[in-house]
Amino acid sequence: MKIAIVDDSLFMRRLIRTALLEAHPQAQVDEFGDASLALAALPALGPDLVTLDLLMPGMSGLAFLSAMEGNARRPRIIVISADVQKTVRQKCRDLGATDFIEKPITLEKLQAALGKLIAA
Repeated sequence: MKIAIVDDSLFMRRLIRTALLEAHPQAQVDEFGDASLALAALPALGPDLVTLDLLMPGMSGLAFLSAMEGNARRPRIIVISADVQKTVRQKCRDLGATDFIEKPITLEKLQAALGKLIAA
């Protein structure tokens, strides 16, 4: 499994990486602190899964999701954010997000979301 983590917080990227590798030790994980850099790199990486923060400087997570619309090789996207407004969650779903996890992230929340993806 190839996974891309997109979050401006180094701490969050490390936390998410650790949780993902505990659940999937063989996964190839790439990290991006900038959504526009991630967007440019995704075609070459071909990830199966992207974890995405919404509130980042520069390109936001919502702008990233919008840019991914119509992408023929679109990975599954799990939004991980502290912004828990219903309208924001719905907008993420409308733009193709597979799941939404509320920060603070826990191993249990991440494993539950991954379990849903694997079962789908």
